[in-house]
Amino acid sequence: MNMENLILNLFVNSVNIMRTDNWKWPDEWTIDRKIKFLSESLSYAEKHELYEQCSILRDVKNKIETTK
Repeated sequence: MNMENLILNLFVNSVNIMRTDNWKWPDEWTIDRKIKFLSESLSYAEKHELYEQCSILRDVKNKIETTK
């Protein structure tokens, strides 16, 4: 497996876990940092046409933005 495939696989698995309750944000991350991370992750997912992960990221981002 080449490095690009390894990174994509890691990214997909990391985002997919966000569908569950089996993960949490680092305690020191602010809401703004979470939103920035999700925005950058969404851009990466769109660039690589990972549409299912885009949907997951948008859902998590919307949830955070509504609590802001």
